[in-house]
Amino acid sequence: FRTFAAVVAQLEGGVLLNIGSAVILPEVFLKALTIARNLGHTVEHFTTATFDMNRHYRPAENVVRRPTRKGGQGYYFVGHHELLVPLWAAAVIEQLT
Repeated sequence: FRTFAAVVAQLEGGVLLNIGSAVILPEVFLKALTIARNLGHTVEHFTTATFDMNRHYRPAENVVRRPTRKGGQGYYFVGHHELLVPLWAAAVIEQLT
């Protein structure tokens, strides 16, 4: 958890992807983000995205909405991972070239 919290403390301007975790990662991420902010790290402007087969409350709140309220953007993609993840990767590669 300490390693993850240290990485989250450096998330400013970055991206967090939650692929298929409906319970554990959303809870752990929100706690790590709270710790980082309480220790004085500026973690406000970043992008989060959740990829899942169904819409769930915890990822929607703890990954997409709450963490990005101070600035940043959250996205929730619903569909099969074998389709969504390659499409997302192709879109990123296209934007980088």
